[in-house]
Amino acid sequence: MSIDGRLPQAAEDRDLGSQGAGPALLYDPRLVEEGVFLALGEHPEAQDFQRQRDRLYEMADPEEREHAFHELHRAWFRRLGLADGITAALAEQPLLASAIKTCVIACAPGKRQEEADLLVRHEEDLQDRERRTLRLLISPESLLDPPALRNFLRHELFHIRDMVDPRFSYEPELPVAEAGPAHDRLLRDRYRILWDMTIDGRMLRRAWAPEAVRARRLDEFARAFPMFGAQTLQVFGSFFDHEPHTHGELVAMARDPRAVLGNSRGAQQPGSRCPLCHFPSYAFEPRPESLGATALGWITREFPDWKPSRGLCLQCADLYRARR
Repeated sequence: MSIDGRLPQAAEDRDLGSQGAGPALLYDPRLVEEGVFLALGEHPEAQDFQRQRDRLYEMADPEEREHAFHELHRAWFRRLGLADGITAALAEQPLLASAIKTCVIACAPGKRQEEADLLVRHEEDLQDRERRTLRLLISPESLLDPPALRNFLRHELFHIRDMVDPRFSYEPELPVAEAGPAHDRLLRDRYRILWDMTIDGRMLRRAWAPEAVRARRLDEFARAFPMFGAQTLQVFGSFFDHEPHTHGELVAMARDPRAVLGNSRGAQQPGSRCPLCHFPSYAFEPRPESLGATALGWITREFPDWKPSRGLCLQCADLYRARR
């Protein structure tokens, strides 16, 4: 998912699926053409299409001929129902109709590059809906597998729905981790896992996902949050089985998982990181407030946000005790 001020190049093909009052649908001509060719591979009407296409080569004007090819591909794209799954998935999220003006369906190089993006312009004179463009990157091969495409779109469009839902209060940038770039990646991974969990939970309750998705997400959660131990299932259920959740709630969980159980970073859990050196430790100073005025002064001079309630490892405590 991403939000930025750039808009994709304008696609030429409009309204290949009726969306009513929803966003205007703009289809990439390349996706339309390749989808039609793939769908007609063994289709009984393939020869009819080829005859119509061959006749267009007789047109002398190159621009008129190119336009005629686009129109032919659009007609067969609609005739083969290749837009139906996209239109149906968008209709399942009515909030998008009022929040997004345009949906661009572009051609992805392959399945791994498929995604949904929310692109936002920043002109102040535009309303929120006019600023937003939904971009779907879909491979032509996916058009031939409607059930898999529907599952993919349902999950991706839940992300977009959360982004435009004021109650979720989405922010495009996650806060910078105190411990540096490695922890930035950890925060992003945890946040992604939590967000995907809440989405798959909603999909399962709507019978849009198989029951097996719960076990898969639980395994992913347990590996990303090993600190919960015997309480893993309870914490997992609080996110997977309940709604709504907010962006701030997911960020807070990703940054300080133990706070969910009332054990913040200052609780000095074995294996947690020292707030000063940022290394995992299994031995913390038992009484940080008793280090003495000199040691506490050195610590707060170098770490202004630190308080004794946050704790510190024994190695850091010995280091500051030894200072003169």
